Amino acid sequence: MPAPQNDARRAALVKGASKAKIKANVDLAGCTGCEVCIAVCPVPNCILKFGDDPSNFGVYVDYEICIGCQLCAKDCPWETIKMVPTSTVNGHSSSLESQKNADHPVFAKPQLVAE
Repeated sequence: MPAPQNDARRAALVKGASKAKIKANVDLAGCTGCEVCIAVCPVPNCILKFGDDPSNFGVYVDYEICIGCQLCAKDCPWETIKMVPTSTVNGHSSSLESQKNADHPVFAKPQLVAE
């Protein structure tokens, strides 16, 4: 279980994540929101679940603190998480912004994602 998040730990994670050469990108077309990725991620609050019923569940990755460890991609039972070069997601704050299309219900109901 990861250490609890606090301002100092988050600052250290952001600094470390800024050096990551790869980031985790979730393909929402296949994500069920099963939370396996959340369970294996060593960084608290890096991967967050959203949705209010199974038809719109999913997860997204906070690129600011993703360290590129690949554990989520290796353990995803649906193979919906792929590691991508950081340069391909520059300017995006999360994997929600890196989707190939906006077909997932979260794009019609952005309130599903907690602020």
